[in-house]
Amino acid sequence: MFFLPGILIAILTFPGVIVHEAAHQLFCRLTRTPVFEVCYFRFGNPVGYVVHEKVERPWKIFLICMGPFLVNTVLGGIIVFSSAIDVIEFQNYTNPISLFLVWLGASILMHSFPSTGDAKNLFEAVVLNKAVALWKKVVVMPFVGLIYAGAFGSIFWLDALYALAVGMLLPNLLVQLL
Repeated sequence: MFFLPGILIAILTFPGVIVHEAAHQLFCRLTRTPVFEVCYFRFGNPVGYVVHEKVERPWKIFLICMGPFLVNTVLGGIIVFSSAIDVIEFQNYTNPISLFLVWLGASILMHSFPSTGDAKNLFEAVVLNKAVALWKKVVVMPFVGLIYAGAFGSIFWLDALYALAVGMLLPNLLVQLL
């Protein structure tokens, strides 16, 4: 494996960063959580962010934190699926539209995982909150652990492997079944 700095990966997959932050913003709107500032992409750390009002309700912060996983997975999967069959089944590696759609979908899929900042927010709002019921803390803790595991796994290209699995392996399995 080779190492690429995170900012370079973010530049190469910038559509995924934009969709990730838009998903946070979407779930803020859906939960009626006021948004103060949105940065869809920048050359810095973090490469994107959403600043919103502090959330007291556990289900709201859960949706806001996990929203990008749902949105990026579904949107990226649909985009890449539309061309994955062309690339996989027909081995058409020269169609620029198919290649563009595979890159776009894979870029979005690579940014599906919530960030460690999302895990921290979720942990603080639910697990450390004394007013939250124990059963809610028990439900949320595995998600916090998975977010941190995903962040650690990105060092070993877990985000890219996830994009590959959803974007290429899943369509390939469907082609094999049909």
